[in-house]
Amino acid sequence: MISRTQLYSNYPFIHTALAQLGEPAEQSLPEATVHLIRLYVSNINGCQFCQEMHDEALKKSAPSKLYERYKVALSNVDLSSLEAFDQAALLLANRVTSASSCELDKCFQQLLNESQQLAIIGLALQINNWNRIAIGLNL
Repeated sequence: MISRTQLYSNYPFIHTALAQLGEPAEQSLPEATVHLIRLYVSNINGCQFCQEMHDEALKKSAPSKLYERYKVALSNVDLSSLEAFDQAALLLANRVTSASSCELDKCFQQLLNESQQLAIIGLALQINNWNRIAIGLNL
C-alpha cells in the first residue's frame, strides 16, 4: 500500500493545488457553511477520515444549536430543516459530487450569486479529491 509520505513526495504540489480550489469558498462563504459542505460531501463519498475531521471543524465553527441542526439534517439526509442558503450550497455540492447537472433550481439561483456558485463548485472539487486520497490510502 502506498503511504501518505510516498504520495506527497511524488506529488509535492498536491496540498497547494487542492488548497487553491477551496480558497474562494473560504473567502466568500461563512466558515460553518464551508465545513458543512466538506462534511456533506465526505458523507456522500463515505470517507470516514474526512467526516471526522470536518465534523470537528463544523462543531468549532458553528454555534451549538446550529451544529445540532446540521447534524440532524445530515444524519437524516433531509436538508429541509436548513436555511435556504445552506440547502442551495449542499444541493450544488451534491450535483458536483454525483457528476449531475450543475444547473440550480431558479429559487436557489437567487440565493447563490455566481461567485458563490463557483466557490462551492471549487470546494466540492477540493473535498472530493481529498476524500479519494484518504480512501485510496486507507486513512
